[in-house]
Amino acid sequence: MLDAKTCFQARTSRDSRFDGKFFTAVLTTGIFCRPICPARAAKEENVRYFENSQQALESGFKPCKRCLPEHAPEQMYPVVLKRMADALVTSQESVAQIASYFELSERQFRRNFSDAFGIAPTQYRLHHHSLLARKLIQNTTLTMTEVCFAAGFTSLRQFNQTIKQTFSCTPSQLRKSKGKEQKSSGIDIKLHYRPPFDWQAMLSFFQHRQLQGVEVVTNESYQRTINVGQHKGWFKVTHLPSGHALNLHVVLDDYKHLNYIINKVRRLFDLDADMNLIHQQLSTDPVLASSIEKNKGVRLPGCWDLFEFSVRAILGQQVSVKAATTLAARIASRYGDSNTFSNTDLTLLFPTVEQLSDASFEDLGLTQARIQTLRTWVEYYQNNAETLTHYQDLSVLEKQLVALKGIGPWTVNYIAMRGLSDPNAFPASDLGIIKALTKEDKKPTTKQIIERASAWQPWRAYATLYLWLSNAKKS
Repeated sequence: MLDAKTCFQARTSRDSRFDGKFFTAVLTTGIFCRPICPARAAKEENVRYFENSQQALESGFKPCKRCLPEHAPEQMYPVVLKRMADALVTSQESVAQIASYFELSERQFRRNFSDAFGIAPTQYRLHHHSLLARKLIQNTTLTMTEVCFAAGFTSLRQFNQTIKQTFSCTPSQLRKSKGKEQKSSGIDIKLHYRPPFDWQAMLSFFQHRQLQGVEVVTNESYQRTINVGQHKGWFKVTHLPSGHALNLHVVLDDYKHLNYIINKVRRLFDLDADMNLIHQQLSTDPVLASSIEKNKGVRLPGCWDLFEFSVRAILGQQVSVKAATTLAARIASRYGDSNTFSNTDLTLLFPTVEQLSDASFEDLGLTQARIQTLRTWVEYYQNNAETLTHYQDLSVLEKQLVALKGIGPWTVNYIAMRGLSDPNAFPASDLGIIKALTKEDKKPTTKQIIERASAWQPWRAYATLYLWLSNAKKS
């Protein structure tokens, strides 16, 4: 938690760097705000500070109607804690079930979560659903039933009661300014971030790796097909520079998965990163400092689907980005489903692990060794997906996965870096890293690289990006 003096300075100057890092609650009005709220700043003696919006709601404060706390960027928590929170808000499973995924007892999970977030898991979940519901009610044309389940509520009764209790009005009263409800074939949602954010660098990264038929990346937007359970659709993301936000346009045949999609897109574009904090630590290294100075706001590109990305990472072993992308497109074309939505640019859905469970991978331009590695991986993933998504220690995960023939440390760390959005993943043997750290034609050893990178923790994945960028400048 930030100290009161820093919070006071941030809120009175409306410093956007602190947006989402804390919330200001005013005792005299019973309302809580973001530090960038345009309303006149309250006197310090009438203010309480909260680390997250859920804490403020739990304490009985109502969200501001001017700055809209539900639009604030998320906090940047350690990776395991972030996964705990994500599991709570994107799943209907019980706390006990979620705790088991992290190899914790329900009591341990509740204690760890409450210590980190200052609120019980069930209340955090409920308040998150409430804030998302208000955002959907006031900014989309979804029906109230669609909003209810898209926000994560399990029944209309729970939805109506919670909205009335949280916002002191009914869902229909919240929407009064939007007019009559109407069914929509697509919806738009703003996803806010904390600056700086180099949108063009993000698009460029994805553009060089776009999968024909599955993705379309231009200088203005990113779009792709998606498969959520048995439901299919697509989304398009564009930049809204004036509001420090991205616009997410989603077309889906069932919007009850919208909460999940929002969470995945935030990770895909790394919207919760605190780049000022990351830059501050990495800039102590002269090589990184030079790259950061020229490339501020470069974030960690994630992925939409972990299985898809893991296949692409294996295809990328010891070959160029272009070659790996071509091979992945061949797999999508042969084994993936056609996109049935009215988007002529997006024609394919990447195959699921079930669809590739009996794939031969023959006649695609792959070596027999790579084919065997893919078959081994598909079988392993089908039976052990939770091992990847709920790991607590990257070194332990690496030991487990390198036991599979054809999977090495580079592959594991690259999957962790972009597939799992682990900010501390580090493919130390990567040729780009070696090149960036080579001085006077003297290449560092892997051991020397790891030792040097110890000062970059827990942001080694970001350091990797900046080292790759430093090579581009050299070329």
